[in-house]
Amino acid sequence: MPIYDYTCEACEEQFDELVRFDAPSPPCPACDSEATQRMLSTFLTPNLVGGQRRFVTDIATKMQELGCCGGGGCGTHAG
Repeated sequence: MPIYDYTCEACEEQFDELVRFDAPSPPCPACDSEATQRMLSTFLTPNLVGGQRRFVTDIATKMQELGCCGGGGCGTHAG
């Protein structure tokens, strides 16, 4: 089951929840409101220097720093 990010429309709390993709949105853990909405989630990318994983919220900037495919793995780069 994936972890999805949600935001509460009543109190603007942001939280994540482990749910099935077809499950209804869970209630807000802060105010118990049922008015929650699934958001676009950030995702993990490898930290090429240290081998660790970390959250990247601005993936476009990070990919630009690394090259279009993060270092040549897409096969479109000579060398």
